Amino acid sequence: MTEQISEKFHDLLTRPILCAFTTINPDGQPHTVPVWCDYEDGHVRINSPIDTKKAHNIKRNDKLSLLIIDPQNSGHWLEVQGHVGETRDEAHGARDHINKLSQKYTGNPVYQSRGDANEQREMYVIEVTKINGY
Repeated sequence: MTEQISEKFHDLLTRPILCAFTTINPDGQPHTVPVWCDYEDGHVRINSPIDTKKAHNIKRNDKLSLLIIDPQNSGHWLEVQGHVGETRDEAHGARDHINKLSQKYTGNPVYQSRGDANEQREMYVIEVTKINGY
């Protein structure tokens, strides 16, 4: 069952705050990288190129955590624990999603890849199982 995220944390999910995204490596060690996220219809969503360590980790073990700390108030933070409930490819909104995130985080409505301009992307819709924060 998906936990609902309290409204007191919605500002962290809607502002352009870089998030720490943790997946599990094959050897059981955590792997944490910075990501962009958004919040729509009660779900946290992130986006990734399909050929990254985090994408490979999610395919193998979809458990994850996401940590967002307010850069203006370090006492205001949110940790989301859960798993990927749905993966959407580019034919099902992943490209539109990364463009939406680009608008939110950079002001550019079209995502500018730092690597391969033709990289394929996936959007991960997170099913929240536990929430920590203040």
